[in-house]
Amino acid sequence: MNAAALERFLARLYADAALRRAFLEQPLAAARAAGLDERTAGEAARIDREGLAYAAASYEGKRASHARKRGAPWLRRS
Repeated sequence: MNAAALERFLARLYADAALRRAFLEQPLAAARAAGLDERTAGEAARIDREGLAYAAASYEGKRASHARKRGAPWLRRS
């Protein structure tokens, strides 16, 4: 298993909603398309999907919060 490649893929998976949707529909295909080898793609395909959704939502909330703090007016809550 290529741990560094898997970590990069997971970071993208948490941050990229389109990649996450593709992964949830066809996990092995999405992992292979991201450049993971067969063994690593298989490991990625077994990820806890509820945990993935929870982590992605948490990171999205943190990114939005940081953007509001930096003054991105289009992300401020009314």
